[in-house]
Amino acid sequence: MAGLFNWHARKSDAAAAVAPVAAAEPSVTTSKVFPKFLATLSQKPSPVLVDVGGVVGANVAFFGERLACRLVVEDLVALVEAHAKRPGGDALSTALLKQLSALEPDSVDGVMCWDLFDYLDRATSQALASRLVKLLKKGGVLYGFFGTASAELTQYTRFIVQGPNSFRQRPYAATPTRRHVLQNRDLAKIFEGMLVTESVLLKTGTRETLFRKP
Repeated sequence: MAGLFNWHARKSDAAAAVAPVAAAEPSVTTSKVFPKFLATLSQKPSPVLVDVGGVVGANVAFFGERLACRLVVEDLVALVEAHAKRPGGDALSTALLKQLSALEPDSVDGVMCWDLFDYLDRATSQALASRLVKLLKKGGVLYGFFGTASAELTQYTRFIVQGPNSFRQRPYAATPTRRHVLQNRDLAKIFEGMLVTESVLLKTGTRETLFRKP
């Protein structure tokens, strides 16, 4: 696994809160859905949380202090970029599932997908979503962003948690790829077995969504 962090002490909400970021800063996104993701996980003692983006020090500290969680970081975005640079060979879906193979079914309380699915074709999205659903425990939650308009994607975004309801976005270069838009009906199909509990369309045209495994 790319990273594994274990935490044993949960701080109070007041101690864990990060000073708010000025709303005028363009790189900051305010979230209505992420607080509900946190609220679900906070009800579990020492939850297991999987982040499919790269390691971000501020995020490690935030989740450790707020949730006293075991955080597993699997940089699936790096696999997407490696496959884009060197197409051919093993299918991307094979590489993604192999990266997650050390995680047992029904062993995870929460998954943060961020915008990963925007960079995957339909078949790869289906394979990855099915695996993530199996990893989640009953009552587990999955959080992600899904673009709603077809476009050429030329950068990835590192989402840096600023507080319980905001992110700072740090873009970095990507091999250009076409976004494969997943409509609501597509999300319902590939995340079969999950319920959409929150869905908010942001001004950027991205849909912020929270799924729960009943």
